[in-house]
Amino acid sequence: MDNLIYFTADSSKTAQQNIDTFIAFSKQLTELNADITFEDNYWKNEVNFVKVGVSSKDKDVNNLLDESIRAFAKAYVKYQKINSKLKTQDTIVAIRAIEQVCLTRYGAVDLTQLMIADFDLAAERSRENYKASSAYHVGRHLKILLDFLKKLKILDLPDWKNPNKKPAEKSIILDEESEKYRESKLPDEDAIFALADIFSRKESELSDRDIFVTSAVSLLLAAPERASELFFLKENCIYEEENPISLKNDLASIASEKERVLGLRWYAQKNYGYDIKYIPTVMISTVELAIERLKRLSEKPRQFAYLLEISDKFPRHDLCPDVSDDQLLTKEQVLLALGLDSSCYDTHIKANNAGNKFLSTRGLERKDNIYCLNDLNIILRSRLPEGFPYIPFKTGGGIKVKWSEALFTCFANQFNTQKPTVMSEFWMPHIDTLNEDLSPTKKKLRGKDELANVQSIFQRWGYGDYSLSTHQFRHLLNTIANTNGMDSILLAKWSGRADMKQNRVYDHTSVEERNYALVEMQRNELSLHESDTTFNFQIATPRTLQELNTRTTLTMHTTEFGLCTHSYIDEPCLKYRNCLNCTEHVCIKGDKEKTKRLQDRLKKEKILWQKDKHAVEKNVTGAKMWLETRELTIQRCEQLVALLNDPNIPDGVPLSLPPSEEVTHLELAYQKAGQKRLPIIENKRRNNLDDIHLLPSSDSTGTWIL
Repeated sequence: MDNLIYFTADSSKTAQQNIDTFIAFSKQLTELNADITFEDNYWKNEVNFVKVGVSSKDKDVNNLLDESIRAFAKAYVKYQKINSKLKTQDTIVAIRAIEQVCLTRYGAVDLTQLMIADFDLAAERSRENYKASSAYHVGRHLKILLDFLKKLKILDLPDWKNPNKKPAEKSIILDEESEKYRESKLPDEDAIFALADIFSRKESELSDRDIFVTSAVSLLLAAPERASELFFLKENCIYEEENPISLKNDLASIASEKERVLGLRWYAQKNYGYDIKYIPTVMISTVELAIERLKRLSEKPRQFAYLLEISDKFPRHDLCPDVSDDQLLTKEQVLLALGLDSSCYDTHIKANNAGNKFLSTRGLERKDNIYCLNDLNIILRSRLPEGFPYIPFKTGGGIKVKWSEALFTCFANQFNTQKPTVMSEFWMPHIDTLNEDLSPTKKKLRGKDELANVQSIFQRWGYGDYSLSTHQFRHLLNTIANTNGMDSILLAKWSGRADMKQNRVYDHTSVEERNYALVEMQRNELSLHESDTTFNFQIATPRTLQELNTRTTLTMHTTEFGLCTHSYIDEPCLKYRNCLNCTEHVCIKGDKEKTKRLQDRLKKEKILWQKDKHAVEKNVTGAKMWLETRELTIQRCEQLVALLNDPNIPDGVPLSLPPSEEVTHLELAYQKAGQKRLPIIENKRRNNLDDIHLLPSSDSTGTWIL
């Protein structure tokens, strides 16, 4: 494929001439793959040039893109794939959106006459046709298309911004809908236990397909791999080492034992490449058994591939007749040489029909004494997969793995219970093979509106209609790692991510677990300080605004009358030192000096109340508001003084009046933005912790626990 070959528009040409020149330029570029020609309307393994909403399997010519834009669409997606590495499936969405609008408004597509309103309408239609995330995706590519047309001097329009907002990531939003989303991303625990039960059976009880599914899932539960990357594994993928364990005693640290460490030689996509993916100790025995079973499963196919690599002669597999290479063979011997064992059929008629069909599809005559092994060698090698001895993976960025070394190499029909295995032809299972066996089938019989008679592994073993997806295991392991405090850099490396920020997409820790973990971290960070005063106090170090979810007081400030428990990492003081009317202010029972200040303040407030009342009687502007505030202050002062003088309350107990309805800066911001503030989610687990309190109990000796 060509790399970084740019088209430059000619300002001396008209817009339509530049379009025609660009299409001609793109035609000259190397095709995206060998199965594509520019004139095709259906580009294999890339994209189909069809209208909005048309299935990729629909080959009705009436559903093709309009002729007025089809040639440009082909040139555009091809050019963007080569030069900007944009996927053809992504770039085509903007073309389809514009075509839909133009056909409705004008009857045809004229790129030189497009207006900003057309892009606005295309974005609006995308919101009607797709869910929010897809609509944002369409809008983003409409922006790319417009910028491209401007760069080619086809359009001269002002800048345009995608009006479709990117939806908030549900993995980091704490609402009911997002909680349901998180649950959908995690696997059913009962289904995992069912797979574990099947995996624990004797190998003789399992079919090849059962071994494949349970072993593959075992590997996916051992490390957060992408399921598509499983098939890049080689049969020698296990990496093993021993690390010394330091045993500490009172005198020294002595290394007297070694710990066995197991890893997999793993190839991760998305530019991450090869790495050792270490396995948790608890999963080592499971992984070893899974690898052992898969190696036995693929042993004969790998050996057959090796024979084809090392010799040009016919590879003699287990079914091959023991004859010379040039001896003419009977029809039955031909079938055996080509890897078909017709003895698996229960009747001679079925075996004969299957054999005849097998030979016909390979262009062979159904007679004796026509072919020898040398003839069959040519036919067999002509049917080898493209790129042999390497596996032609559709993903993986050109990774090179030979059939003779791949852990999952299989023979054709090896998992098929209706057809015999063909021991001379190769087949590689893929992610869909695995996913299809983890859920009830959605396939329909050809030409009928009926589901195919295909059972999932759960249905075959009598576990019902459990449903899993391979990607759920990756989400599960990432959530477990996050919950247990794995470092973000290490988690990204373990998961094969080039961008550490993507970790949060896979973190489905519940709200309760997040808050509980935060409280635990805060408790561990607390440090006790003693002073010459009557009280001991502790200092906590705040980290992020997420701490506010726990509603834990992180700091306290000394005031004229007591202590302020307001956390300034949330918002500034709302009362501007009007502490007596603040619900976050507390007074300490037994502090005589501050009690006296409070009593003096009460006397002053009553004097000022008389003056405020006199001002109201004179209709002074604003006096009524001051009078109401003064009355509230006097009321709260009297209540606090009464509590501080109550002999039933022991000294050292912090006292705070009941909260009142107040509007915070955050609530004002929500109101201004027209958004509804999410309700506070109560952490039931944290409430059961006896050793963490906002305020101490009545038998407290004055120690504050924050």
